[in-house]
Amino acid sequence: MLLNFRIKSMLIFLVFCFSFSGTAFADTSSVFTGQINGNGINVRVDATVGAELICTLAKGELVEVVREVYDWYRIRLPKEAPSYIKKNLLECNDVNPDFATQSGKCLSAKVIKDRVNIRLGPSESTWILGKIDKGTVVNVIADEKGWYKIHPVHQSYGWVNKKFVNKEVVQLKQEVVAVKATDPVKISDSLVVEGKISPYGIVLWRQATHKLVTAENKIYLLKGQRKGLDSLNYRQVKVTGKLTSPASSKYPIIQIDIIEALN
Repeated sequence: MLLNFRIKSMLIFLVFCFSFSGTAFADTSSVFTGQINGNGINVRVDATVGAELICTLAKGELVEVVREVYDWYRIRLPKEAPSYIKKNLLECNDVNPDFATQSGKCLSAKVIKDRVNIRLGPSESTWILGKIDKGTVVNVIADEKGWYKIHPVHQSYGWVNKKFVNKEVVQLKQEVVAVKATDPVKISDSLVVEGKISPYGIVLWRQATHKLVTAENKIYLLKGQRKGLDSLNYRQVKVTGKLTSPASSKYPIIQIDIIEALN
Protein backbone atom coordinates (compact mmCIF):
# COMPACT_ATOMS: atom_id res chain seq x y z
CA MET A 1 0.00 0.00 0.00
CA LEU A 2 2.86 2.35 0.90
CA LEU A 3 4.57 1.62 -2.42
CA ASN A 4 1.37 2.35 -4.37
CA PHE A 5 0.94 5.63 -2.52
CA ARG A 6 4.52 6.66 -3.35
CA ILE A 7 4.03 5.76 -7.02
CA LYS A 8 0.80 7.75 -7.19
CA SER A 9 2.46 10.71 -5.48
CA MET A 10 5.36 10.60 -7.93
CA LEU A 11 2.99 10.45 -10.92
CA ILE A 12 1.03 13.45 -9.64
CA PHE A 13 4.27 15.37 -9.13
CA LEU A 14 5.49 14.57 -12.66
CA VAL A 15 2.18 15.60 -14.21
CA PHE A 16 2.34 18.90 -12.32
CA CYS A 17 5.92 19.53 -13.49
CA PHE A 18 5.09 18.82 -17.13
CA SER A 19 1.98 20.97 -16.95
CA PHE A 20 3.88 23.87 -15.42
CA SER A 21 6.74 23.66 -17.90
CA GLY A 22 4.27 23.53 -20.79
CA THR A 23 2.52 26.63 -19.54
CA ALA A 24 5.79 28.46 -19.03
CA PHE A 25 6.81 27.56 -22.57
CA ALA A 26 3.50 28.60 -24.07
CA ASP A 27 3.04 31.85 -22.15
CA THR A 28 6.12 34.06 -21.99
CA SER A 29 6.71 37.70 -21.29
CA SER A 30 8.25 39.29 -24.39
CA VAL A 31 8.06 43.07 -24.17
CA PHE A 32 9.13 44.82 -27.38
CA THR A 33 7.90 47.20 -30.07
CA GLY A 34 6.76 45.40 -33.20
CA GLN A 35 5.65 46.55 -36.63
CA ILE A 36 2.56 45.34 -38.50
CA ASN A 37 3.52 43.75 -41.83
CA GLY A 38 0.14 43.75 -43.61
CA ASN A 39 -3.02 45.78 -44.10
CA GLY A 40 -6.31 45.16 -42.31
CA ILE A 41 -4.74 43.05 -39.57
CA ASN A 42 -7.25 42.06 -36.90
CA VAL A 43 -6.87 42.85 -33.22
CA ARG A 44 -9.01 40.45 -31.19
CA VAL A 45 -10.22 40.18 -27.60
CA ASP A 46 -8.61 36.76 -27.13
CA ALA A 47 -5.85 34.62 -28.62
CA THR A 48 -8.13 32.68 -30.99
CA VAL A 49 -9.14 33.21 -34.61
CA GLY A 50 -12.83 33.20 -33.71
CA ALA A 51 -12.54 35.77 -30.91
CA GLU A 52 -14.45 39.04 -31.18
CA LEU A 53 -12.83 41.75 -33.27
CA ILE A 54 -11.68 44.96 -31.57
CA CYS A 55 -10.19 46.87 -34.51
CA THR A 56 -7.80 46.51 -37.45
CA LEU A 57 -4.26 47.73 -38.05
CA ALA A 58 -2.50 49.02 -41.16
CA LYS A 59 0.89 48.04 -42.53
CA GLY A 60 3.74 49.87 -40.83
CA GLU A 61 1.89 50.63 -37.57
CA LEU A 62 3.87 50.10 -34.40
CA VAL A 63 2.51 48.00 -31.54
CA GLU A 64 3.81 47.36 -28.04
CA VAL A 65 3.92 43.62 -27.41
CA VAL A 66 3.66 42.64 -23.74
CA ARG A 67 3.20 38.86 -23.91
CA GLU A 68 3.55 35.87 -26.22
CA VAL A 69 1.17 32.91 -26.08
CA TYR A 70 1.69 30.20 -28.70
CA ASP A 71 1.04 31.89 -32.09
CA TRP A 72 -0.28 35.14 -30.63
CA TYR A 73 1.03 38.42 -29.23
CA ARG A 74 -0.79 40.39 -26.56
CA ILE A 75 -0.47 44.10 -27.39
CA ARG A 76 -1.46 47.40 -25.85
CA LEU A 77 -4.51 48.66 -27.67
CA PRO A 78 -3.86 51.00 -30.61
CA LYS A 79 -5.57 54.33 -31.23
CA GLU A 80 -8.24 52.71 -33.45
CA ALA A 81 -9.56 50.61 -30.60
CA PRO A 82 -12.99 51.50 -29.15
CA SER A 83 -12.90 51.84 -25.35
CA TYR A 84 -15.73 52.66 -22.95
CA ILE A 85 -16.11 53.39 -19.24
CA LYS A 86 -19.23 54.07 -17.17
CA LYS A 87 -19.76 57.78 -16.50
CA ASN A 88 -20.56 57.31 -12.82
CA LEU A 89 -17.04 55.94 -12.29
CA LEU A 90 -15.45 59.18 -13.52
CA GLU A 91 -15.22 62.77 -12.40
CA CYS A 92 -15.00 65.28 -15.23
CA ASN A 93 -12.12 67.71 -14.68
CA ASP A 94 -11.96 69.61 -17.97
CA VAL A 95 -14.90 71.30 -19.70
CA ASN A 96 -14.66 72.64 -23.25
CA PRO A 97 -15.37 76.42 -23.11
CA ASP A 98 -16.99 76.22 -26.55
CA PHE A 99 -19.84 74.31 -24.92
CA ALA A 100 -20.11 76.50 -21.83
CA THR A 101 -23.54 77.79 -22.85
CA GLN A 102 -24.79 74.24 -23.24
CA SER A 103 -24.61 71.35 -20.78
CA GLY A 104 -20.83 71.22 -20.99
CA LYS A 105 -18.66 68.71 -22.80
CA CYS A 106 -16.20 66.62 -20.79
CA LEU A 107 -12.79 66.40 -22.45
CA SER A 108 -10.91 64.54 -19.73
CA ALA A 109 -11.95 62.83 -16.52
CA LYS A 110 -10.45 61.22 -13.44
CA VAL A 111 -11.34 57.71 -12.28
CA ILE A 112 -12.91 57.76 -8.79
CA LYS A 113 -12.93 54.01 -8.06
CA ASP A 114 -10.31 51.25 -8.03
CA ARG A 115 -10.11 48.42 -10.57
CA VAL A 116 -12.54 50.02 -13.02
CA ASN A 117 -13.33 48.03 -16.16
CA ILE A 118 -12.58 49.35 -19.63
CA ARG A 119 -15.01 47.72 -22.06
CA LEU A 120 -15.29 47.16 -25.80
CA GLY A 121 -18.74 48.79 -25.99
CA PRO A 122 -21.13 50.94 -23.93
CA SER A 123 -22.60 47.98 -22.06
CA GLU A 124 -21.67 45.83 -19.08
CA SER A 125 -22.19 42.76 -21.26
CA THR A 126 -19.31 43.66 -23.60
CA TRP A 127 -15.76 42.34 -23.32
CA ILE A 128 -13.42 43.77 -20.67
CA LEU A 129 -10.31 45.16 -22.39
CA GLY A 130 -8.47 46.22 -19.24
CA LYS A 131 -8.73 47.80 -15.79
CA ILE A 132 -7.59 51.15 -14.40
CA ASP A 133 -7.23 52.44 -10.86
CA LYS A 134 -8.48 55.43 -8.94
CA GLY A 135 -6.86 58.72 -9.91
CA THR A 136 -6.08 57.75 -13.52
CA VAL A 137 -6.92 60.51 -16.02
CA VAL A 138 -8.57 59.52 -19.31
CA ASN A 139 -9.27 61.50 -22.48
CA VAL A 140 -12.96 61.57 -23.40
CA ILE A 141 -14.10 61.28 -27.04
CA ALA A 142 -17.89 61.06 -26.73
CA ASP A 143 -20.79 60.77 -24.29
CA GLU A 144 -23.01 57.76 -25.05
CA LYS A 145 -26.01 57.18 -22.73
CA GLY A 146 -24.34 56.74 -19.38
CA TRP A 147 -20.95 55.81 -20.83
CA TYR A 148 -17.91 57.74 -22.00
CA LYS A 149 -16.04 56.63 -25.09
CA ILE A 150 -12.37 57.26 -24.34
CA HIS A 151 -8.96 57.00 -25.92
CA PRO A 152 -7.51 53.56 -25.12
CA VAL A 153 -5.59 53.56 -21.84
CA HIS A 154 -2.16 52.07 -21.20
CA GLN A 155 -3.66 49.14 -19.29
CA SER A 156 -5.95 47.82 -22.05
CA TYR A 157 -5.00 44.99 -24.38
CA GLY A 158 -5.85 42.94 -27.46
CA TRP A 159 -4.34 40.03 -29.40
CA VAL A 160 -2.67 39.81 -32.82
CA ASN A 161 -1.40 36.71 -34.60
CA LYS A 162 2.40 36.61 -34.48
CA LYS A 163 2.80 36.18 -38.23
CA PHE A 164 1.53 39.72 -38.77
CA VAL A 165 4.08 41.37 -36.44
CA ASN A 166 7.74 41.97 -37.27
CA LYS A 167 10.16 42.27 -34.36
CA GLU A 168 12.50 44.45 -36.40
CA VAL A 169 11.02 47.90 -37.03
CA VAL A 170 11.60 49.20 -40.55
CA GLN A 171 11.46 52.98 -41.00
CA LEU A 172 9.04 53.70 -43.83
CA LYS A 173 10.05 56.44 -46.26
CA GLN A 174 6.72 58.23 -46.03
CA GLU A 175 7.20 58.61 -42.26
CA VAL A 176 10.34 60.69 -42.64
CA VAL A 177 9.62 64.40 -42.13
CA ALA A 178 12.17 66.93 -43.38
CA VAL A 179 13.19 69.75 -41.05
CA LYS A 180 13.26 73.12 -42.77
CA ALA A 181 16.59 74.93 -42.82
CA THR A 182 14.79 78.01 -41.56
CA ASP A 183 13.88 76.41 -38.23
CA PRO A 184 15.05 78.88 -35.54
CA VAL A 185 15.66 76.11 -33.01
CA LYS A 186 17.41 72.82 -33.68
CA ILE A 187 16.25 69.52 -32.28
CA SER A 188 17.64 68.90 -28.77
CA ASP A 189 17.96 72.64 -27.98
CA SER A 190 17.22 73.43 -24.33
CA LEU A 191 14.47 75.79 -23.22
CA VAL A 192 12.40 76.91 -20.24
CA VAL A 193 8.63 77.41 -20.52
CA GLU A 194 5.78 78.13 -18.11
CA GLY A 195 2.13 77.23 -18.44
CA LYS A 196 -0.75 75.00 -17.39
CA ILE A 197 -0.26 71.24 -17.62
CA SER A 198 -3.00 68.74 -18.56
CA PRO A 199 -3.20 65.12 -19.82
CA TYR A 200 -2.57 64.45 -23.48
CA GLY A 201 -3.02 60.66 -23.30
CA ILE A 202 -0.71 57.79 -22.35
CA VAL A 203 -0.94 55.72 -25.49
CA LEU A 204 1.65 54.09 -27.69
CA TRP A 205 1.28 56.05 -30.92
CA ARG A 206 1.67 59.41 -29.19
CA GLN A 207 5.11 60.72 -28.40
CA ALA A 208 4.09 62.49 -25.19
CA THR A 209 1.70 61.95 -22.27
CA HIS A 210 0.89 65.55 -21.24
CA LYS A 211 0.60 68.99 -22.77
CA LEU A 212 1.55 72.43 -21.52
CA VAL A 213 -0.32 75.55 -22.63
CA THR A 214 1.49 78.87 -22.16
CA ALA A 215 -0.09 82.27 -21.46
CA GLU A 216 0.23 82.94 -25.22
CA ASN A 217 -1.72 79.71 -25.97
CA LYS A 218 1.36 78.02 -27.37
CA ILE A 219 1.08 74.25 -26.85
CA TYR A 220 4.03 72.01 -26.00
CA LEU A 221 3.87 68.24 -25.55
CA LEU A 222 5.73 66.82 -22.56
CA LYS A 223 7.68 63.59 -22.18
CA GLY A 224 8.54 62.56 -18.65
CA GLN A 225 7.67 60.35 -15.71
CA ARG A 226 3.92 59.78 -16.01
CA LYS A 227 2.98 59.58 -12.32
CA GLY A 228 4.86 62.78 -11.53
CA LEU A 229 3.16 64.61 -14.39
CA ASP A 230 -0.26 63.28 -13.37
CA SER A 231 0.24 64.73 -9.89
CA LEU A 232 0.61 68.20 -11.46
CA ASN A 233 -2.42 68.07 -13.75
CA TYR A 234 -4.21 71.44 -14.19
CA ARG A 235 -1.55 73.39 -12.29
CA GLN A 236 0.80 76.14 -13.43
CA VAL A 237 4.30 74.74 -13.86
CA LYS A 238 7.76 75.73 -15.03
CA VAL A 239 9.43 73.18 -17.32
CA THR A 240 13.11 72.97 -18.14
CA GLY A 241 14.02 70.47 -20.84
CA LYS A 242 15.20 69.69 -24.35
CA LEU A 243 13.26 69.85 -27.60
CA THR A 244 12.98 66.49 -29.35
CA SER A 245 11.11 67.94 -32.34
CA PRO A 246 11.54 71.14 -34.38
CA ALA A 247 10.46 74.32 -32.58
CA SER A 248 8.37 75.21 -35.65
CA SER A 249 6.23 72.10 -35.20
CA LYS A 250 2.57 72.63 -34.43
CA TYR A 251 3.15 70.98 -31.03
CA PRO A 252 6.88 70.92 -30.17
CA ILE A 253 7.86 68.04 -27.88
CA ILE A 254 9.90 68.63 -24.73
CA GLN A 255 11.87 65.92 -22.93
CA ILE A 256 11.63 67.13 -19.31
CA ASP A 257 14.74 67.62 -17.19
CA ILE A 258 13.14 69.65 -14.39
CA ILE A 259 9.49 70.52 -13.66
CA GLU A 260 8.39 72.88 -10.88
CA ALA A 261 4.87 73.69 -9.62
CA LEU A 262 4.12 77.41 -9.53
CA ASN A 263 0.83 77.22 -7.60
